[in-house]
Amino acid sequence: MNMTTRILIALVLAAAMPLPAVAQPYPHKVIKMILPFPAGSATDGVSRYIGAELQKSLGQPVIIENLPGADGIIAAQAAKRAPADGYTLFVSTNSAHGANPAIYTTLPYDPEKDFEPVAGLIRIPQLMAVRKDFPADDVASFIKLAKERPAGKELTFGSGNTSSRVAAELVKVAGNIPMTEIPYKGTPQALQDLVGGQIDMFFVDPFAGMGLITGGKLKVLALTDTTRLPVLPNVPTMAEAGYKDVQVVSFAAVFAPAKTDPAIVERLNQEINRILQQPQTKAQIQKMGATTLELSPSEAKKFVSGEIVRWGKLVELAGIPKKN
Repeated sequence: MNMTTRILIALVLAAAMPLPAVAQPYPHKVIKMILPFPAGSATDGVSRYIGAELQKSLGQPVIIENLPGADGIIAAQAAKRAPADGYTLFVSTNSAHGANPAIYTTLPYDPEKDFEPVAGLIRIPQLMAVRKDFPADDVASFIKLAKERPAGKELTFGSGNTSSRVAAELVKVAGNIPMTEIPYKGTPQALQDLVGGQIDMFFVDPFAGMGLITGGKLKVLALTDTTRLPVLPNVPTMAEAGYKDVQVVSFAAVFAPAKTDPAIVERLNQEINRILQQPQTKAQIQKMGATTLELSPSEAKKFVSGEIVRWGKLVELAGIPKKN
């Protein structure tokens, strides 16, 4: 075999060898945001808004996957199992990343060890809502009515998520009244039954309830923040109604699976905070009855640790028993 033949064979073999993989810049494909609630909730609304803005700035599609149920555990497990590559994000709340460690004896995920905090999104109170013809127009008359009901015919409340249940349980404790819980997988079903008269009361986030409230199908007795909402200026706080311990402010924040590249986390944080700081975003979120929650990754980490402690105390104060 002459030298020319050998060179030709070497060139053919070299061409047949696979080329080394070249890392593509982030992002280069679809980003998925997993949500623990169905469409129609504040978490869903703000996620779709932020997702659409991220799609513009990152140049890649951002899709929403709703995985409701089990106080956010189903969605948390799905997010935990996802590759830590920045293409699966978890929009979690004070259920999965706040109250669950206090409510469940064991969890199939660790809210701090299994996720990297990326950024905050919103903080939002709950509204104590009843149907339009309910025979009480304020918290005091609601408590009075609850105390007058005969045994076996107690008032009922819906619980579509941890926030709604904790708020209602706190009202039971603060007012020393009996009420029966009717559990739901999410807010939309609870609202439907509230309007239809199947339940008597439901604590709903402003975003989910605003259409029914402005449409006259529901009335609001109070809200669970320390200040009134600009979108509902005539609705008093629970503290104004005489029940300062009924203070339940929910949050939504973005997380990635543990061990996600810090550079990707930082990139996403900068993009999300840039969106949250825009005047049109703040106006949109205020219409939802919420406020923006702008945090760095390190601030988000500290925030979540504090929320786990805070919600643990709320769960204890509300007297919610442990689940297996």
